[in-house]
Amino acid sequence: MTASKPIQESDAAPLFDTGSVIEGKWLLMERIGKGGMGEVYRAHQLNLKRDVAIKLISENLLQELEENPEEIETAFGRFEREVQVMARVRHPNVLQIYDYGSVAVQRGGRQIPVAYITMEYIPGNTFRYTMSETGFDDEEALLVVWLREYFLQVLEGVQAIHGFGIVHRDLKPENILMDGETPKIADFGLARTMQMPAVSNSWDVKGTWPYMAPEQFSDFRRAGREADIYALGKILFEAIHGRMDPKQLPFKSVGLDDPRTPLLVALDGIIRRATSEEKHLRHQSVAELQLDVAAALKARECEISAAALPAPPMVRWIWAGIVAAVLAVAAMTAYHLFGLLEGRPSAPNQRAVQAPAGSAREDRGKPAPTRLAADGRTMHLVPAAADRPAFYTDLSPVTFHHYLEFLNSVADRLGVADGVVKHGEEIWIYLGDGSAPHEQVIYQNGSFQLRDARWAARPVVRVTWLGARAYARHYRKQLPDLVQWRAIMTAYPPSPAGGTLDRSGSTPDPHAHMMTSLPNDAGGSPVLSSGTAFGASVDVNKEWIVARADKRDDRLTSRIASWPRDGGIAPPLQRQAWEGFVDVGFRTIALLD
Repeated sequence: MTASKPIQESDAAPLFDTGSVIEGKWLLMERIGKGGMGEVYRAHQLNLKRDVAIKLISENLLQELEENPEEIETAFGRFEREVQVMARVRHPNVLQIYDYGSVAVQRGGRQIPVAYITMEYIPGNTFRYTMSETGFDDEEALLVVWLREYFLQVLEGVQAIHGFGIVHRDLKPENILMDGETPKIADFGLARTMQMPAVSNSWDVKGTWPYMAPEQFSDFRRAGREADIYALGKILFEAIHGRMDPKQLPFKSVGLDDPRTPLLVALDGIIRRATSEEKHLRHQSVAELQLDVAAALKARECEISAAALPAPPMVRWIWAGIVAAVLAVAAMTAYHLFGLLEGRPSAPNQRAVQAPAGSAREDRGKPAPTRLAADGRTMHLVPAAADRPAFYTDLSPVTFHHYLEFLNSVADRLGVADGVVKHGEEIWIYLGDGSAPHEQVIYQNGSFQLRDARWAARPVVRVTWLGARAYARHYRKQLPDLVQWRAIMTAYPPSPAGGTLDRSGSTPDPHAHMMTSLPNDAGGSPVLSSGTAFGASVDVNKEWIVARADKRDDRLTSRIASWPRDGGIAPPLQRQAWEGFVDVGFRTIALLD
């Protein structure tokens, strides 16, 4: 066997420019990830109007392997196998694949083939976000929630994968994506099945060392399900103990230093067995690991119940039953008596207490963490709070691409003159003459287009409050008010990188509109960037919102001008509904059905 040379990360140019369209239907919005195995882009599927993720073999990989045709074939074989592996599994805790193909890229005067996968786009955090950096060992209640709500779901996903004869071989928190509250296993680049031949004969170590089983180091191609169980044991260990020290010796069994409660003692035994250096001593299936975790949780639940309900003497139980029976008879007699005196029916199945408001929704279960809106954007749930109900929100401002799709869908009802787009007397967006970088929208041959397609993924600007509201109405959504916008910023804070009725039932007044500034995690000037780096950039640091109705009357008012500058958030500003600004974008929300 020969040793393959390592793939080094470099600053090589991306395979595609933002705004490129692959095979006529995948519009690349922005590059969201890059590593040794491939590049990942957020894209928009034009024919189905939905956001997707596209993974390609990276320019970096091509450069490193170009001189060795055998290694290029190996890389493409592994990439194609990822498609085959992922396409076989349909499970709520496994990332869904949509399509596979290949295109040619011009490099150095010749065509280089590039393979791609399109898959479910998950814009949220990774599984690491659900874990504590210092561990849950001192917060057992939080540990129980994490086990029930998150870890057992991950086990369900891995069990589904193993059910198809597939071994992942690179399980770690960063390869599990969070779709709201639902973990989804992703990144199958190192996966294999028992039916498929090994792709490479090279002597190279693939995987992530802290989660890698000993046999995966000694013979990667033969690593089986036990290697995934070892990685799951390491993830469980991290959740309780805290993030592993990079200097910690890999390929070793781990355990808790000082388990002080029965639950921690049980979990310590589970971790030590799952991470045993001898694979035959580990759990032999994920189902077996699941049963052990569930048994530990059940034992804790029984222990708490027993402590909370000490058993009284038998005689006391007998008298308690007699008293309860007498009271029940007396209550029924009084109920019938008062029912007859007040002229009410006294049918035995009549309910004495009405169900609390909202219980019907609760009976139907929790609302889904995400929702696909009519404009093709994935909206995420913002849970209810004391001052407002739950609602769905865009995670980022509406882009040039999505706003142009909206304009073109209603183009026959619009007028364009002197660089201004109007619907009747309402100004929706200012176009400009193209002399400024942000003046990207043009009207040509009866349709709205971009001067430079690389701006497609950036937040649309120069849209008025009226134009933002029109977009929201068209897709059966609305603009957030200040309370909702603040909740969005709390639930999904942005990273500063590089008429519809309001809830009061009032019709918005075109002059009662606000702009709010976005928070800056670094504490400086607030900035929101799409992450696309090219040419001159325009930072969008404000968004249009709807002013909340005054509780004393039915008119919308802008009497919410002061807002503490906590977290770098500026007070809202009042502006005219027909104004458009270079640094103002907007997002939409949708109330629950």
